[in-house]
Amino acid sequence: MNSTVISLLNNSTLVTTDQPGFSGSTKGTCSYPTNFAEVDYISTYIYLLAIPTICVLGAGAAVMCIVVFTRKQMRSSLNVYLAGLSVFDLILLSFSALIFSPLQGCVLQGHGDTAVCHFFWRSTPWTLPISNIAQCGSVWTCVAVTVDRFLAVNYPLHSKIWCTPRRATTILIAITVFSILFKAPMFFELTNDDCGRLRTSFLRDNKYYKEYYVTFGYLIALLLIPWTVMIILNVFVVKAVHKAYKIRRSMQGGKNNQEEKDRRCTLMAIAMVLTFLIFNVVAAVNNLAETVFEVSLGFWSPIGNLLICLNSASNIVIYSLFGARFRQMCVLMLCGRQSRWMEWLKVGRYPPQSMVSDWDGRDGTTRKTSLDASTALLSARRMTISNFITYPVSSRRWSKRSQSGAPHQAAPARKDTVIYTSAQNRLSLQSAPS
Repeated sequence: MNSTVISLLNNSTLVTTDQPGFSGSTKGTCSYPTNFAEVDYISTYIYLLAIPTICVLGAGAAVMCIVVFTRKQMRSSLNVYLAGLSVFDLILLSFSALIFSPLQGCVLQGHGDTAVCHFFWRSTPWTLPISNIAQCGSVWTCVAVTVDRFLAVNYPLHSKIWCTPRRATTILIAITVFSILFKAPMFFELTNDDCGRLRTSFLRDNKYYKEYYVTFGYLIALLLIPWTVMIILNVFVVKAVHKAYKIRRSMQGGKNNQEEKDRRCTLMAIAMVLTFLIFNVVAAVNNLAETVFEVSLGFWSPIGNLLICLNSASNIVIYSLFGARFRQMCVLMLCGRQSRWMEWLKVGRYPPQSMVSDWDGRDGTTRKTSLDASTALLSARRMTISNFITYPVSSRRWSKRSQSGAPHQAAPARKDTVIYTSAQNRLSLQSAPS
């Protein structure tokens, strides 16, 4: 977005030292020559109609995602990343609306002495770097989501230790700090002249800065490394999911609920990353053309910016398609439990505190499941292991009749249910007829 916006400014509203009012001018002697160029209808429709609409709807959707993913019932490593991605999307959409619409409005007004142009000139030196920080954060958050799913699919036991909500929060904070530090020089790229008009600073005009930071920094930190990681890891994830699904169907002859939830979780992450790559490829080509080859691609610049905003606003659609619990939580928050939509989703019988993420059920901290003997014993020892080997408990061994020495009599088939009590290392047995 940076080079695209700078290119648009170079062609429209940036002033140079030979223009009136630049050097030694005071506000009383400033002149604002109008420059009414031929109207670009594609840019006008995109910047004044499409992007504001998408940004408003997408910002509301991002707020909804933040509220849902930060609930205690949805706590998991993946949902922490998705909450952080929603925050970056919210910032990106909000500041994009503050950049592109005033930009096109100022272009249509001939870059004259108008309120729209003055707002654009004064706000862009701050809004443009913040939007680029959010874009950088969203890129690396998608990388974190890809790595999280790769570990969950290929190393399911180790992922219980590696992929925790606390560690995901730490990684998200590290991504935020890196994005701020990496994009901090952008706060010094644009400045205002004595008349308040926007112009590039000496830092932006420095050839070494443009060559090493703007060009190679973008290529390495925002294109080459993250895209390569996402593409390679997603190939392995897709292969692993397809192979595991075929093996599971051949062994079980049907679908297991928990395994199906995990599969939807992984498919959701794959769809989100692929959507990100597809929607950002046009902007990447524009940035490469403008920074490396110094060639403007014309109407492809507004199209690339539109696709970036559309990608940030469309994540809620992917979450809703692959996450049943996400749909349930959204309907519950927006319509209430008595709504007919709750009956249609068949969630009216589930209390809110029992709702957890379908995408990472193994990380759910509030999921209520029945504990067998081995699970209860390991829980008493405060161990958190996901896969347990359950050994059958002989009812004859634990029978009171056998312990008291009474003669054995034929009894109806029974099964023993182990109940875990609050006392540590204490198990009680309760007979339940089958």
